[in-house]
Amino acid sequence: MSFKPPTARHPETDLLDLAYFFFLLTAVAIGWVLGRGSSRKKPDFSEQEQSLARSYAQGLNYLLSEHHDDTIEKFIDSLEVSPVTFDTHLALGNLLRRRGEYDQAIRVHQNLLARPSLSRQSQHKAQFELACDYIAAGWLDRAERLLQELVETSQELRATSLEHLIEVYRDEREWAKAIHAVNLLHGRRFKRLSADWAPIQAHFCCELAEEAIASKDYLSARKHLDAALGYDRSSVRASLLWARLEYLLGKKRDAIKVLQRIPKQSPDYIPETLELLITCYVELDDGAGLDGYLESLLKEYPSNSVLIALTRRIQEQDSEAAAAAFMGKQLALRPSLRGLGRFLDLYIGTAQGRSRENLSLLKTLIDQLIASRPHYRCSNCGFSGNQLHWLCPSCKHWDSVRSVKGIEGE
Repeated sequence: MSFKPPTARHPETDLLDLAYFFFLLTAVAIGWVLGRGSSRKKPDFSEQEQSLARSYAQGLNYLLSEHHDDTIEKFIDSLEVSPVTFDTHLALGNLLRRRGEYDQAIRVHQNLLARPSLSRQSQHKAQFELACDYIAAGWLDRAERLLQELVETSQELRATSLEHLIEVYRDEREWAKAIHAVNLLHGRRFKRLSADWAPIQAHFCCELAEEAIASKDYLSARKHLDAALGYDRSSVRASLLWARLEYLLGKKRDAIKVLQRIPKQSPDYIPETLELLITCYVELDDGAGLDGYLESLLKEYPSNSVLIALTRRIQEQDSEAAAAAFMGKQLALRPSLRGLGRFLDLYIGTAQGRSRENLSLLKTLIDQLIASRPHYRCSNCGFSGNQLHWLCPSCKHWDSVRSVKGIEGE
């Protein structure tokens, strides 16, 4: 007999197995209660109680079997829904959803909703869990209808339903509805939002502003950006959009003023300001102003993007040698792959023969290394990529994706 080493287990799998164990434990507890009740009232053990006990035993036998695909259907059919077994059914449905078995979870929770004998509170709980099933399965329109009904009919689940409804609107890109739902969650329209919700509400307004800018409805865009900054004065996204709006309206100086506020809001987003900032200064023919601002940024908030922009300015106004000398000094202070790549660019043009070939090869290797590294990473879940996302595509957190720092990044 050959020995087969144990395979590595994912922590999430262990948690699901543990949850499955506790579910079985719950089922066992139900059986114990039924058995205990039957031992006390053996002479009066009704036919209904006997049927429930048989259903429990049969259902538990199905759950312990190895044929999981058939197990759930048989368990639902065998174990009658009642106030005693409701929580067991609910727990089973939630466990199936966490395991990714959405169709089975929906089947369990729909089965609960089909029982008119359940209390109104229990029906609301089953309806909420079914909405969660639909969200997990991507059926957002169905989830939306169920959650809207719960907001109107269940005081106990109203806040939680609104929170899930906001997530649905976010995924459906229904930004106006999302804003309205957040306001409902906080009781009245002009009540001050919490520190958690204010930045999210600002992002919803920014989404509307982006749509308005795309359709050249600049008046509506300004209104939405005013609202965004009203919710969150430190919203970098709102400032970036405001600067773009000013530029589109021909107000380049105003755009520069807005962009120059962003380092104080969050220095992490300075690289996102540079392209528009440089464009505005160049179109205003204000090279001195641009150079002075870039130098102040490099001194106060050093980053590779600022360094490369300033090096390019030196190259344009002076020479490649001066730019290379400046870059060399900065690399000695803050080594980086991007800086080294730019440094080699400056020297390749003046090198000849074998030296030029060697420098070109080294530059190619560095470019490949940079291309293989992400420019942005989520601080919450670790998602990485080469595009800035205000909403992390993986964990759905706002403002958690930032430029990578260090020798491989900024």
